[in-house]
Amino acid sequence: MIAWSIADNEADRELGAKFLCRHGTELGLLYSWSTVMSSLSYAMEDNGFLIGRDRDGRVAAVLAHTVGTLDDGYRDLSKVEIHLLYLEEGRREGATLLSGLRAFVRHLLESPRETKEVVFFTPSNEENRRRFGKVATRVKTTEPPCGTLDYYAIPMDRLLRFDAG
Repeated sequence: MIAWSIADNEADRELGAKFLCRHGTELGLLYSWSTVMSSLSYAMEDNGFLIGRDRDGRVAAVLAHTVGTLDDGYRDLSKVEIHLLYLEEGRREGATLLSGLRAFVRHLLESPRETKEVVFFTPSNEENRRRFGKVATRVKTTEPPCGTLDYYAIPMDRLLRFDAG
């Protein structure tokens, strides 16, 4: 079982960052490492860095997000962009992912801002399209220097369904 919380202090942020550094080659991101670290910095500053701890208190999962999206220059604060979600190998089953999603949704609901939509990018491939197409709408496909990415959006009301339980 994973217990999720906001990394709202330096010690937790450091643990989460070190966890990601240990798993850097396994993250599956097309971005350069410096882009990933910059993104994490923004998420931490925005109070959007969630860590998941196992029974022994070790970090076993991370979810990083920011209020606003790069797509519109962070003007629309009713949108939230997930930058990274990583679960240790062996913890990627539905229960761990669902508990992380529920913690994320609760965090958004506790925020003083209303969230209307959550967006994210994934590498563009058929496996990801099958996986994410079940819950989100693929809005567009982009070709930044790092490779081809699909951009997905999911309305908050659809995300709220995952918070039941």
